[in-house]
This record gives sequence, structure tokens and C-alpha cells, in this order.
Amino acid sequence: MKYFFITFAAVGMMFFIDQLLIETKSNIDNQNEIDDMIEIVDQQNLNLSNLQTTIKEEQEIADIQSFISRINGYQLNIQGQGVDRSRLKFVSDRQENDGISESILLVRTNEQQNRYQVIYTITLNKTTPEGLKEYKEKIKTITNGLFTENAQSFSCVEAWKSGIIDIVCLIDFVKSTLNMTVIDETKESHFYTWTGFTPNWENELKQNDEEINLQIAVRERIGDRTTVTIGTPILIHEY
Repeated sequence: MKYFFITFAAVGMMFFIDQLLIETKSNIDNQNEIDDMIEIVDQQNLNLSNLQTTIKEEQEIADIQSFISRINGYQLNIQGQGVDRSRLKFVSDRQENDGISESILLVRTNEQQNRYQVIYTITLNKTTPEGLKEYKEKIKTITNGLFTENAQSFSCVEAWKSGIIDIVCLIDFVKSTLNMTVIDETKESHFYTWTGFTPNWENELKQNDEEINLQIAVRERIGDRTTVTIGTPILIHEY
């Protein structure tokens, strides 16, 4: 019996370590991608204006109140109660003086199966070294507290430069730095986008049977400034 207990405990510990390694690797991958995007902005002499990460996952949550209790420091408000209980939502928004804003959204997708879409978004508007460190710590904490290895992360940086930038030079630099393969691109009046793949990043999606994990959008504003947005695996916010 003692040997069975030891074996069971060892298996349990191995499972715990495996899960911890998966979660840690996911955090490391995400933070490396953020660092790479910031490095591109710095190398191209662009002005970094904000950084944003959204983490999404659909989960089965049998006890929603217990799940919410794990979200320390966030006040979740209920929306959608009453007649339309299928639209039940729990929402929390939090803004801090260090330029960080956060939101948590729980949306019930299936009442019978207790399934919820869990969405966490964090934005950094003051891009100081201290703010970036706090930003990464918050992502690590919330990822390990609310999400599993099945969660999907979307991160992007937004930067700007006065006047019009050399777009060809920018894309060539990204291709060289990240070994990026351009899969799709669009060119409109003063607006350009590129979708591609870099083997340097683990985060990826499928598009028309091709793997993608990098999107870039450039919007020119004559006489004012040009805005550059870089995201992985795709840009899910307005740019």
C-alpha cells in the first residue's frame, strides 16, 4: 500500500510539473514575442504608443462563483440576468495609475454544459521599463490563475512616426529579423497590411491551410503621422 501511495504521489507530481512547464513555456513564448515586436519598433526608430494582449479560451466551469473567487483584485459585475439568461456575462474593468488597464469578460456560451468564453485583455499606455515589467507579471499571474495550455493569446504593439515612413525598408527589416515569409498583403490608399509566418514564434493559426503568426498594418496620414501596428498571431483590434 505504501508503494502504491508513493507511485501515485510521484505520478501526480509529474503531472503537476508537466502542467507547470506548459504554462511557463506559454508565458515565455508570449513574452519573447512581445520583446521581438518592441525591438522592431526600437530598431526602426518608431515611437511606441501602446501594447496590448488578449487571452481567450472556452472552458467548462461547473461552479462559476468558485471560478470568480480565484480572480483576486477584480470586481466582476453580472450582466444579462433575467429573461435572457443565455446572455449571462460577468464583466470587470480596472485602470491603474501606471498606465495599465485590464478587463475580464466571462460569457456563458452553453447553459446546459456550463461552458464560458473567458477573455482577458490588458493594455499598457505608458511604455516605461517599469510598466513593461508590471505588464508581463500581470499576464503571467492571470494566465496561470485562469487559463490552461489551450488558451490563445493575441499580442500587438502600436507605434508611430511623424510623416511617411519607408514601408519597403520596414518590411524588409521584419523579414530579415524574424525570417518572415509573407503569405498575403493588401495595398489601399495610404493603408497597407501584411500577413505572414515566422519560425521564431510559437503562436500560430491556420489560414487557407497555411500557418500564420504575424500581421503588420501601416496607415499613412499625410502631413501628420504614420501608424504601425504589429501583432501575433493576427491583429484582433482596430488599427
